[in-house]
Amino acid sequence: MQNRSFEQVKDVLDYSKQLHAQIRQYYDALSEQSVQRRVKMLLDYLSRHEKNMEQSLDVYEQEAKGSVLDVWLQYAPSTDIEGVLKRCVIKPSMSVDEVIKIALEFDDALVELYKEVVREVDDDRVKAAFKNLIEMENQEKFTLVRSAIQLDDM
Repeated sequence: MQNRSFEQVKDVLDYSKQLHAQIRQYYDALSEQSVQRRVKMLLDYLSRHEKNMEQSLDVYEQEAKGSVLDVWLQYAPSTDIEGVLKRCVIKPSMSVDEVIKIALEFDDALVELYKEVVREVDDDRVKAAFKNLIEMENQEKFTLVRSAIQLDDM
């Protein structure tokens, strides 16, 4: 795992945006190689989801009060999201279930990153912001599972 040094809240948000971009690129590459229509549909959905998450974090940063973004953090999160990315090998024959498992693993790793911020920071405004991000990610997981079930019913 790469040891990241997050200095401020905005650094964690910027890192999260980078991760969403990396995950989106992963889904796009997987979609290009996939031979199954339902898997391609799911990957296209996941790619749009990651783009929306990037944009949501951008909007949050633009609308957040500077003082929240500038809160200093003195820890290095132990979440290994980049390791999750490296372990996920692209295979053209991946099933819908395999893709869902990977997507949930990515979401769980991001949620753990945000939970770690909540545990480590004392600022109530920052805690609230990251609790909102956790809720947003959890809602997206629910939507993903529901969409995948609909794909299975096709």
